[in-house]
Amino acid sequence: MSKILRYENGLKVAVKNIPSLRSVSVGYWAGVGSSKETPEINGLSHFTEHMMFKGTSKLSPAEIARRFDAMGTVSNAFTGKEMTCYYVKTIDEYLEPSFELLSDLIFDSSFPEAELDRERKVIVEEINMVEDAPEDICYDMISSAVYKDKKLGQTILGPIDNVKRFGAKDIRRFMSEFYTPSNMVITMAGCVTEKRADELVRKYCLNRFCGRGSESQYEPHHTISSDCVCRIKDFEQSNIAIAYPSISLDDEKFMRQAFLSLILGGGMSSRLFQSVREQSGLAYSIYSLPTTYRNNGSLNIFVNITPTNTLDVLNKVKAEVDKLVKGGITDEEYERAKIQLKTSCIFGFENPQSIMTSLAKPLLMLDKDYNLDDKIAEIESVTKKQVNDFAREVLVSDRVCAAYVGKQTGVDILSILKG
Repeated sequence: MSKILRYENGLKVAVKNIPSLRSVSVGYWAGVGSSKETPEINGLSHFTEHMMFKGTSKLSPAEIARRFDAMGTVSNAFTGKEMTCYYVKTIDEYLEPSFELLSDLIFDSSFPEAELDRERKVIVEEINMVEDAPEDICYDMISSAVYKDKKLGQTILGPIDNVKRFGAKDIRRFMSEFYTPSNMVITMAGCVTEKRADELVRKYCLNRFCGRGSESQYEPHHTISSDCVCRIKDFEQSNIAIAYPSISLDDEKFMRQAFLSLILGGGMSSRLFQSVREQSGLAYSIYSLPTTYRNNGSLNIFVNITPTNTLDVLNKVKAEVDKLVKGGITDEEYERAKIQLKTSCIFGFENPQSIMTSLAKPLLMLDKDYNLDDKIAEIESVTKKQVNDFAREVLVSDRVCAAYVGKQTGVDILSILKG
């Protein structure tokens, strides 16, 4: 079990001490992403994340990079729909200077105009790169199909016109609203004690927040109606995403969904992989993946194929979904999924980077600890009947959404999935 430190200004810190290790992973997590943005500032979470590495009042971007490299520290960041993370992975010897430098990026970034101009170009290149990646386009499009004009349907990168006009004032205003102690958590895992973590937090970040702030609100629950969005583009392969409205992050059925996704398309022995790839040779990649947000979620199937295989693949997917709903899972599938889920949890808890990440989401969004023993017990408690009931509850054809990216095929995707 990790230790949760709580401070008067609202900041929470999770610490998992693993004395046998010599490395430490540390993350600053802000409860903000594209789902907190209005259309006018869509992309600003991601833009802010990029600019955090572009200079402080004391260090240039090159000096920041050299300092991290001189300590052998791995540093990076990423933005999602509901969270933004800045993290380092270092050895215990360099924990303090690495945490100090990471804290300086959060609290002392200067956002110089020259760097703003350069980074706008970099992000525009990133957006253009996505346009050549059909799988990335499909990920964005299935969100727009499921959530339509809601904020969760927006892209993380935002439109180019927004990126081109973001400035330092926009970033500072944005940070004053969302980078507040009650809307951020810090997670540490590895060779670090609770006492050491507390010392570092008090020394390098606790008193550097601008006011207490308030916890920002997550997107409310959306009732999802069936829809299909298509993007006709001359790629060699097509990508299809299929989404069934499902559960949110804190739903008691969370682990039942994990069982179902694993059996349906979560590995080489899964039904979709065996049917579509191994037995039919119709696709190289096909898998299922749940997406859970604070108040929303979906169970998704992704497949990339030759466009001429579209009809056959959709029929195969539809047949496997119907078969699972009507006939349920087998005893063998249930036992295999249970072992796979337990193994995955245990493997993840032997990696400080994975632990640091696992601690963040429940603490930031639910104010809960992540406990391995509790997770194992939760897996053990799921019954075969509960998984079957959940499949019938979620895999409802009348509510299915889809996205297609690729050459014109003339296939009516929704009519097949609903048929």
